[in-house]
Amino acid sequence: MSQRTPLPDPAGFVAIAHRVVWCTLSTVDAAGRPRSRLVHPLWTIEPDGTVVGRVAGRRSSPKARHLAAHPYAACSYWDTRHDVAVAECHAGWDPDPAGSWHLFAEPPSPLGFDPAAMFAGGLESPDAGIVVLRPWRLRWAEAADLAAGEKPVVWRAERAAAA
Repeated sequence: MSQRTPLPDPAGFVAIAHRVVWCTLSTVDAAGRPRSRLVHPLWTIEPDGTVVGRVAGRRSSPKARHLAAHPYAACSYWDTRHDVAVAECHAGWDPDPAGSWHLFAEPPSPLGFDPAAMFAGGLESPDAGIVVLRPWRLRWAEAADLAAGEKPVVWRAERAAAA
């Protein structure tokens, strides 16, 4: 009888991401070239175990054009302690962002913020949007663990769905 390796808890990824707050989000333009920028995602673990990231953004941005051409993004977190967290995701615009705006304001600062301040006209602006990140792979590690020879923790959505 074989024993199944327990699925890593993605809360470890979320803990590092929410402590670091800002990450580098990379997309791919229509010509296949990478482009990176700093963003402020909020991550949730849904009741079914699905991990979802949300980024407030302008629908008129280069990021919007990139996601139209290639609906994928990578998020990379790093802090001065050398803890790391990386998410490789399918990415797309939330068709009904009104139901998610409150999530940005709920956590205390610096993670929580009022997204209305980002848009002329507030959240009613047609340019106001939320990019939804649905990772297929998460990888995270604390520097002390890496220095001790431990490997980063890896979570995969297909394993989570099968559990």
